[in-house]
Amino acid sequence: MSQETLDSPPPRICILTADSGGGHRAATRSLTEALTGRARVSALSLLDDHTPFPINTLSEVYGPSVNFAPNVYHILYQAIASRRRIVALERAAYPLVHRRIAKALADEQPDLWISVHPLQVDVPIWNLRQMGSRAPFVTVVTDPVTPHPAWFCPDTDLCVVATEAAREVALACGVPPQRVQVIGLPIRRAFEEPRTETKAETRSRLGLAPDCPLVLMTGGGAGIGRMLPIARAVTARLAHSAARAQIVIIAGRNQTLLEQVRSQRWPIPLTAVGYVENMADWLAAANLLISKAGPGTLAEAACLGIPVLITDYVPGQEAGNIAWVEQHGAGVYEADPGRIAALVEEWLQPGHTALAAMAAQARAIARPQAAAKIADAALALLRERTVA
Repeated sequence: MSQETLDSPPPRICILTADSGGGHRAATRSLTEALTGRARVSALSLLDDHTPFPINTLSEVYGPSVNFAPNVYHILYQAIASRRRIVALERAAYPLVHRRIAKALADEQPDLWISVHPLQVDVPIWNLRQMGSRAPFVTVVTDPVTPHPAWFCPDTDLCVVATEAAREVALACGVPPQRVQVIGLPIRRAFEEPRTETKAETRSRLGLAPDCPLVLMTGGGAGIGRMLPIARAVTARLAHSAARAQIVIIAGRNQTLLEQVRSQRWPIPLTAVGYVENMADWLAAANLLISKAGPGTLAEAACLGIPVLITDYVPGQEAGNIAWVEQHGAGVYEADPGRIAALVEEWLQPGHTALAAMAAQARAIARPQAAAKIADAALALLRERTVA
């Protein structure tokens, strides 16, 4: 290795992200962490910060749309669920966004681009090629099983997916096979590091009863889902049961939900918190996770071997996540609050083996090293391009 190589500064990498859902933010953080010390990383949201109204409101309305009008969201999602239709729509919008996006891209000028958002793939690639940029472009798909065709621009230099099912969608959309790699979802190091604490010790550190089983409830970073009626059903059932448990509700950024939960009296111990940075600790302390089918949350739970009771999902993009979890025996889907409560009571009965069996299956499907492997693949692509 030459002295020039040793003295050369680390490459600059820009991650295209957005605030539409916690999964994109989590992927950005995970990849930034995996690249730390190996590259200088910045994040840019073309969608939120460099497009005109009303396009720049798409992230803002995403949470309310899937929470309060999921059927409407599903209709719109399906209306553009083809490669041909999404490209036609993006080409129609291109004249409206081209100049602003081109300036934002030109101001960054990294050595490599990574996109973790489906609406920031085609348009930036078109802009970059029009500008004559040769910087490699990597797409990291954060919908693991049933991704939208918007993710898959055939001109991307590398497309990273989490499952073989997603790889088939990429190929059907025209991405060359040699550019598609099945690696997994990027997860932060906190979810892969060996844990020396017992569940009881972790609970105690979090201010919970150490010897009481924990049921953790979350709706992702946006606090999406029917957590309040489910919590009422579960706590009412457990209050008159031999099964012992305490509940923690992580409301995320849903301040309304947090205030509603805290304003009520509960028949068993229940703790409500807002957005947390130490999600790995809360999961490690839990015996069971009750959650919507958010891909990042499911992948994090798998890494820590936590069974999942899925109660909701975003129509379209998250539907396949349910089948993935159930097929591998890592969890169960149930939407009815009464039946959810019955399952929780059954699984928490002393001597019941269901949770232990699902925990083992969850660990078997986990890919905790995905972020590091994605970083390796991106940097390898950059080296190849530099040599060429």
